Amino acid sequence: MSDTYEICTATDPQAWDEFVCQAVGGTVFSTWGWLQCAQQATGDAFRCLGVYRNGQLMAGLSGIETQRAGMRRFSTPVLTPHGGLLLAPVVGKGPAKAESEGQRAAELLIVHLRQEYHHCVLAHAPAVGDMRPFTWAGWEVRVRYTYQMGLGDREGLWERLERRTRTVIRKAEGKGFRVLPTEDMALFRQQYERLYAHQGGRPPVDAGVAQRFAEAACRAGLARGLKVESTEGQVVAVVIFVCGAEGSYAWVAGADPELNHTGATSLLYWKYFEQEQGRFDFVGANLPAIAFFKRGFGGELVPYFAVEGFRDPLVKGLFSGARVLRNL
Repeated sequence: MSDTYEICTATDPQAWDEFVCQAVGGTVFSTWGWLQCAQQATGDAFRCLGVYRNGQLMAGLSGIETQRAGMRRFSTPVLTPHGGLLLAPVVGKGPAKAESEGQRAAELLIVHLRQEYHHCVLAHAPAVGDMRPFTWAGWEVRVRYTYQMGLGDREGLWERLERRTRTVIRKAEGKGFRVLPTEDMALFRQQYERLYAHQGGRPPVDAGVAQRFAEAACRAGLARGLKVESTEGQVVAVVIFVCGAEGSYAWVAGADPELNHTGATSLLYWKYFEQEQGRFDFVGANLPAIAFFKRGFGGELVPYFAVEGFRDPLVKGLFSGARVLRNL
């Protein structure tokens, strides 16, 4: 008897989170609670899709639904590092079986997304590496990078730091900079806006959305903030960290660019490392200056993938034309 497959919208938060917890690619960023925070921040509804084989959940996908000018879009929420494909682990089978089932699930979801939406943009967790079903379906696949490292061994971590990073941490400690917890998300927004204003542009995500998202994540117990300030109380940077069962993440940050030379931001990260254990993810290392800063902490460079697909070439042309106009 052949298998039957069905794609349905998940409606049970507990069942969904249990699946995310054990799925390949499952992180805090795919959980129901995180998606609710994204919805509160953006005002757009989230949706969790499940692929069921013979009634059993074998794969999933989550994202935000938006509709603009008659075009329906499904995407990983803003300020969410990844939330793409989730695959139930294949127990007691060889790698070929797991590969086959992962490809089958991806193919079914691609067909469904193309039927339901005009445009899709998804970022997959580093654990999901087979992007061939998306390539074969004509989607664009882009590689991204982040740094990951294990926390808990303070002496080992210190030895892995590049010399330049150790030097600036010592410098900031010597000048009396202090790392303190903060729940002041208005302060975070101020630092977030200041960072991009110094670069002569607007933040990639609206500052109001970023503040609302940070507030929602902190209220939900998914995130906490740290700030670093001088002995006179001048704030250098604010970083919001996210914690999940699988590890922790340097999620979003703001900083005063005029104080970059103090080394205080490096001190903030180091103090966080001293407090935590488990796997840590820097959440992105795709711009030269950011990658240079994060590399100094001695993490492992890890690739992950983002994919983009359109219903048909006409829709792709319309979106491409709109992008050109926005950039003029």
